Amino acid sequence: MAYRVIIADDHPVVLKGITLALASEGVGQVVGEATSPGALFAALATTRCDAVITDFSMPDPGDDGLAMLTRLRGTYPALPLMVITTIGNPALYREILSMGVLGLLGKSGDAREIPEALRQIVTNHVYLGASVLAILGVEQGTVVGRAGTLTDLSPRELEVLRLFASGHSITQIARGTGRGLSTISQQKSSAMRKLRLASDAEIFEYIDRLRR
Repeated sequence: MAYRVIIADDHPVVLKGITLALASEGVGQVVGEATSPGALFAALATTRCDAVITDFSMPDPGDDGLAMLTRLRGTYPALPLMVITTIGNPALYREILSMGVLGLLGKSGDAREIPEALRQIVTNHVYLGASVLAILGVEQGTVVGRAGTLTDLSPRELEVLRLFASGHSITQIARGTGRGLSTISQQKSSAMRKLRLASDAEIFEYIDRLRR
């Protein structure tokens, strides 16, 4: 059976690659393409499909990233979603999966994962690509819950991360909030531990995506 799929990515080469991967095993028929979030929702409004395969980051018109996924899940709560992305951030992976996305693959992965991922998500099973599994440090079939997402952070921990990602040093944050230097440092470390982020660069990427 060939499932009807709408695919979205702002790079035509990626769209072609997804189409070829699905056609290679006869598992999917592309019934719509989009190069932006706005175009994706326009396609969904006029075309019936069994699943959506989308990039995480696409240009306007329309919000991309987590905002796009929130709208997709709110408007089409039963529609199986697969995200294929260049992002390699473990906290963002967990945020994406916590929103009900069933398939999550890295663009650097093997395109032959796409047909199997589609088979899994249309039967309400989760499929994670090999590169995603490696970054999360889990095995296929592991349930990835909301642990390690934004919901785990205290308001002050989130405040520290947002200020830090905006370019403020630990010293500047301490002065601006009236809290001790050691307190701010501990709150940053605690937030990183809860989100399982290993570097400042991962903090910057995570907070940047939350803003969108």
